[in-house]
Amino acid sequence: MSKKVVYLTGAPSTGKSTLTANLALALPDIKIFAYSAKLLDWMNKKIPTLTSREDLRKSSAQLVTREDINKVDQLLLDLVATERETTNIVIDSHPVTIEKFGFRITPFSKAQINQLKPDVIVCLYAAPEIIHERISKDNAGRMIPTLDELGVHMSLQAQVANLYAFETGASLYFLDTNSQPSELLDRFLRVTKLT
Repeated sequence: MSKKVVYLTGAPSTGKSTLTANLALALPDIKIFAYSAKLLDWMNKKIPTLTSREDLRKSSAQLVTREDINKVDQLLLDLVATERETTNIVIDSHPVTIEKFGFRITPFSKAQINQLKPDVIVCLYAAPEIIHERISKDNAGRMIPTLDELGVHMSLQAQVANLYAFETGASLYFLDTNSQPSELLDRFLRVTKLT
């Protein structure tokens, strides 16, 4: 069976980290590229005192430059180039961030997304009220956005996913995460056909 590259996206607190953790348990041979973890590793080399995702989230636009994003993008592209033939790869990423000034989008370039060439794109979403409740329980360094901001955030993230699918011809699925983690994992596996 041929291997797949799956681009997983969605606004924060839509359940990407929970899904990828469950996916790693279900499919131990899968390679998961957690973009935020790789970005933190990269930024920690530049700023050794920056040691947590919470610290990074509090000041992301003030600290993270487009050049930093390009460096992590290249790590991802190198991984996919060397391993796409031998293992399934899931990329956990969201290029839309909410900042003190509004929103910032740091998408792949046209050349990068075509080099990445995902087979499947999955965008997670949930009602703004659910996301607000999740962030309010544990903001993990995130600003607590309004319901309107959450709606805009999810819409912008969906637009990026649409553009990536349009550019690459990848199948695109939107999954509502207002469900049990096991149910979400089952739906994710069905649409990605990773098993």
